[in-house]
Amino acid sequence: MCYLRDLGGATVLAESCDEGHQLAYEGIECEGDEQPIGALFEQRRQLGGWSSAELVEDEFCLAEQRRQIDIPAAAARAFQEMQIAPSEVNVQPPDGWTLVNVDTIAFTDREPRTVSRELFGIPVEIRAVPNNYSWDFGDGTALLSTPDPGAPYPKHTIAHAYAIPGTATISLTTTWGGQFRLAGEPTWHDVPGEATTVSASGSLEILEARARLVEDLYGG
Repeated sequence: MCYLRDLGGATVLAESCDEGHQLAYEGIECEGDEQPIGALFEQRRQLGGWSSAELVEDEFCLAEQRRQIDIPAAAARAFQEMQIAPSEVNVQPPDGWTLVNVDTIAFTDREPRTVSRELFGIPVEIRAVPNNYSWDFGDGTALLSTPDPGAPYPKHTIAHAYAIPGTATISLTTTWGGQFRLAGEPTWHDVPGEATTVSASGSLEILEARARLVEDLYGG
């Protein structure tokens, strides 16, 4: 990173560096058993480009005994940066249509999403665990919020009966919690904060079944 420049009161990362690619922090000297950790800056993608760079954590010296203390904070940041694959929306009947006043079944999976990282040179696993599912059946009825991911027929637990014919799209907002563990460690540790993903089914045609009297051709 290049030196930060103050442009009209906004702190930004310089777009180009002077010869030598000077760092965005001055650097500090640490004791022999300490590791220098550079300052951490954050920019967020937004409409029209990127936000101004903000100083999240100043540079510091990391002693060996402090590693376990600082890893949870770094793991929390890594969780917030994760690209979480959204939950898949499964619908039964599966062919893009359903009937009025008949249960339409929805379900997803509860599998965590896991990535491997190195924090302060230490291999760490970060994972997102689904905690809650918010279902919108697309017909104006109230959202269904539940920790249950549902299941396919006949053990289904998430279902909705549409009242009138038409079309709808079922959407799902999944709320994820974060966890981390050191490589080789059996225990996962929670990190603060949440993340959400949104996914949707294809367009669903809602049909109305009608009874019809027909002639008995066989005289039964």
